Amino acid sequence: MSQLRIAIDLTPLSPGGKNGGAKILVLNLLSQLQKLASDCQFLLLTAPWNHLELAEYENQNTQRLLLADLVEDTNSLKYREKLKNLWKRLKFKLARLTYSKSLLKNHNINLLFCPFSAPTFAESNIPVVAIVYDLQHLDHPEFFELTEQQHRTKFLNNLLQKARKIICISEFCRHSLIKHLKASDDQLVVIPISIQDRWNGLNEEITNQYLLELGLVNYSYAFYPANYWRHKNHRLLLEAYKIYREKCLNSPLDLVFTGDLKRQEDQLRQEVADANLSDYVHFLGFLDEKYLEAVWCGCKCLVFPSLYEGFGIPILEAMYFGKPVLCSNAGSLPDVGGDAVLYFNPNSPDDLVSCLLRISYDTDLAAQLVHKGKERLKLFNGQEMAKHYIKIFELAVS
Repeated sequence: MSQLRIAIDLTPLSPGGKNGGAKILVLNLLSQLQKLASDCQFLLLTAPWNHLELAEYENQNTQRLLLADLVEDTNSLKYREKLKNLWKRLKFKLARLTYSKSLLKNHNINLLFCPFSAPTFAESNIPVVAIVYDLQHLDHPEFFELTEQQHRTKFLNNLLQKARKIICISEFCRHSLIKHLKASDDQLVVIPISIQDRWNGLNEEITNQYLLELGLVNYSYAFYPANYWRHKNHRLLLEAYKIYREKCLNSPLDLVFTGDLKRQEDQLRQEVADANLSDYVHFLGFLDEKYLEAVWCGCKCLVFPSLYEGFGIPILEAMYFGKPVLCSNAGSLPDVGGDAVLYFNPNSPDDLVSCLLRISYDTDLAAQLVHKGKERLKLFNGQEMAKHYIKIFELAVS
């Protein structure tokens, strides 16, 4: 792929954790691409809200291009609120654009890569490769108003017309595109997410120091890292957790949440207080990765009750840290977890309670899940993931 100039649209990238797992994937993928495709030149399209954050990714084969005229439009913001934060999983900026319509051609770009899906800067005769994360609005229309469903479907149909290749993060995602939008199988490529080996490796002393700062030292806890979106199913988890504490008479696990979206977190905090669970449920907010790694190291298990996922990054992260996984059987999650996970029905509090009790008392089960998780993890490799992206870029250009 020598001599290729690839533009990567990072303008939808938001500060903090509002992009969810998509941001983690995109930044780690970028780092891998820089190493493996050193003959390529990458042009990162940035916005005023993320240009400085992306400075660390500039090097000999990567430059940033600040689109200074890309600004939030107050009218669009009102429209976004009306639609209840349209595309809230990726937090796209609805924007007023004054950039040149030949932006890519003027920079001799051979390929536009849209890792946040939207082909905003697509130009004729320049191939587009984009990532699609899920079709939640079609698989679970009850989560969305009709106007939002229609807007998302229109967006995806437009993407299918403009993109030469669409990368799906799971087979489940690919099947959804074919099922709902009649996408061509030749246009779709499945590349699973493999970013679980990005962690630095904290020693025990530093881990304990970070846990002390977070107020978690000497706590035994189940961990749920997720933004407070509706489909993440925090409320059912809390319902199950209250029952679990009543039934587990011998050192029940605490519960730890991390994630962005402050308003939703505050609502959940109040519900926890109303249920008299505040002493046992810990809200840590959005964490820097060094603190997040410490929380992973200190937890007893991952509990993942999501009603819908296009992939499920925390499953592989838990396996990487040697933690047993209690997981919903919804969406793509069984495809990711295989036989290395203890599954439950995400609509059944009792089913989840049973899993929490089993992991609390059955040490043999926990050890078995950890062993299976280590084996399962061998199927997911970050460098191989990046190599597959490079092959798709080459194919799209050729």
